[in-house]
Amino acid sequence: MMKPIRIISIYSILVIYIMLSCQLCYEFAYAESELTDIKLFSHRGFKTKYPENSIESIKFLIKAGVHGVEIDLRTTKDGHIILMHDETLGRTTTGNGLVREKKWTDIQSINLKGSDGSKTSSKVPDLTNVLSVIKKYPSFELALDLKAVDAVTVAKMVVDADVVKQTQFFIADPLNTKLAKSITRLHPDLRITIDMLGWWKIEDVPLFAARALDTNILFASEWFFPKRGFKGLKQEGISVIVYLWGNHKLEKRFQRAAKLGASAVSCDDPLKLLPLVKPLLK
Repeated sequence: MMKPIRIISIYSILVIYIMLSCQLCYEFAYAESELTDIKLFSHRGFKTKYPENSIESIKFLIKAGVHGVEIDLRTTKDGHIILMHDETLGRTTTGNGLVREKKWTDIQSINLKGSDGSKTSSKVPDLTNVLSVIKKYPSFELALDLKAVDAVTVAKMVVDADVVKQTQFFIADPLNTKLAKSITRLHPDLRITIDMLGWWKIEDVPLFAARALDTNILFASEWFFPKRGFKGLKQEGISVIVYLWGNHKLEKRFQRAAKLGASAVSCDDPLKLLPLVKPLLK
């Protein structure tokens, strides 16, 4: 009589195992469906963990599954385009003085500082290096903040590196139509992102600006969010990237941006938001 009982017990265990497996699969599929399609951009590389605007931070973000990175560009005395937010070297590097007064060889001799101000082994990267890195990951996006560079020169570099569809050019002034046109006329797929600043307060201006500048990407800092949100623009084919300043209550503020209709979020610590979105497909 023991054998039938043993067979029944084994059968029962198998049934329970299958049921639990199905439940886990269902829960996983449900969780996947709950993730949002909003893209995450990391502001100035990933300065929370790595030196600001460093190549190491970009490589880390790609591996982590973040969708894109925003970097700042400046030009050296001899015309080399490097990653640097400030016009001076002191805050983020072991060097001193103005970027525009230094040659590329001078820049290569200094190191980047960490967020605590200490010297690191990281070097100041140039744009050529960054473009070669992201080209290996076609889904990863690059947002270029043109601090002090010739936009046409940068655009040509992007075209020559064959990363046009991965790159967008950030323009901080919606009235700078000349700059916008100088970029887009080089290649039909070059994208510009326009920061609408306080113009978000006037309902029809953002859409008008997007049409006038021939772009489908607008930018909104958190303190300029319109109460009406961005869903109306979304229906017109316009994507809105929003910037969340600081890391306090980041998830709550992300959810607010999502409800308003944001297509992408830029922040200093996107890793805190990764569990809420569908990660980068490498």
